[in-house]
Amino acid sequence: MELKIDLHVHSDASIDGRSTLDELAGAAKARGLDALMICDHNKFTLTAPEVREGVLLMPGCEVSTASGHLLALFCREPFEIPPELPTLAEAASLIHAHGGLAVIAHPFTRADRDREAEAAYLDGAECANARAYFHNPDANKMAADFAARHDLLTTGGSDAHHMGEVGNCYTLLTCDGRSPEAIEAAVRAGKCRPVFQKNTSRTRKGLSQFKAARRRGGLKNLCVGAAYVAYCAGRDILHI
Repeated sequence: MELKIDLHVHSDASIDGRSTLDELAGAAKARGLDALMICDHNKFTLTAPEVREGVLLMPGCEVSTASGHLLALFCREPFEIPPELPTLAEAASLIHAHGGLAVIAHPFTRADRDREAEAAYLDGAECANARAYFHNPDANKMAADFAARHDLLTTGGSDAHHMGEVGNCYTLLTCDGRSPEAIEAAVRAGKCRPVFQKNTSRTRKGLSQFKAARRRGGLKNLCVGAAYVAYCAGRDILHI
């Protein structure tokens, strides 16, 4: 069977997340997705898979490193993220120590990134991300080329920070069942491919950053956050 799974979704447990798990699950159901991987920033919001609205929610994490973000997928148990930024190699080693897959998230949001030396630490690369284009319109293509050069697994995820973004990109799996175990086996076997639906608007990114500013508090943070929303909305309106 084929399953549609968004492997990169943030809930309101992330500082810039704007939707609850129930809202995310409802959006996934409405868009015909079978499962979501909840990958909040530097934390495992879920400790075990669960089903909401008929959609399987699986625990994951987006780990910040000194040179970008790694998705920790299918770890055997949650683990603590180091308070100081680890190197990508250190973060990948930590993920592997807990039985997970280390998948680099949106690796080419900046076109000048050199990832060649990091490939040896990775299991996969996110090759369809609905937010990756903000600073580099070729980000997803560059990720796919990188994955092909290094024989990495390829995944897709919306990087949703709001329920309205769920499924903008996802992973299509050829799977033997709907269980977390069957899904993991399919991904590890490479029976998956990234699917791009549409880019998330810059305005939505601005709103997620404003949410983070509100949580941090302070007049300066709020003003900076509001200005960024206006900047993003202006770019959307002008199509630049």
